[in-house]
Order: sequence, then C-alpha cells, then structure tokens
Amino acid sequence: MMDVNDVKTETEPMINIRDLSIRCGCCETYQTLSSYAPGDGYNVYTYECENDTCRPEQTRTLVEVPVVLDLFAQRHPESGCDGGCGTGG
Repeated sequence: MMDVNDVKTETEPMINIRDLSIRCGCCETYQTLSSYAPGDGYNVYTYECENDTCRPEQTRTLVEVPVVLDLFAQRHPESGCDGGCGTGG
C-alpha cells in the first residue's frame, strides 16, 4: 500500500546531477562526470579531472544522490548518464 508521504509533488526539492559543477581541490579545474552506479537507496556519480596533472585515485570525487531525489536518474532510468559516461565506479 502506498503511503501519502511517498507521493512526490512538483514543489519537492530534487537534485539534477547535470546542474552541479564539481571543482578539483588539487588543480582547481572542473571535473567531468565519468561514471554512474545505481545503489540501494543512493545513486553514485563519479567525477574525474581530464588532465595529466591529477591522479584519478587521489582526486576522484564521488557524489551520492538519494534515489528519491535524483531527478536526472528518474528522467533517464536506462543509463543514468544518458550515454555520456561509463558505468560502474
């Protein structure tokens, strides 16, 4: 049975991962969305620098978005990144 609190309204805040800009703390450049991994309750988006200065294992940024607030994944359930990034983390 669906609870009244489970119903989304147009005024509830949502997070669209494409509206975020992630800046590297090492080189100060913006990072690029490189992968997406659906999770249990959270979707994980991975950002990395596209330069030869930073080592991904040190500067990689993971952004966890609650599934119920993840507008981008809800609009593109088949890919999460709309074909613009890899899968997995």
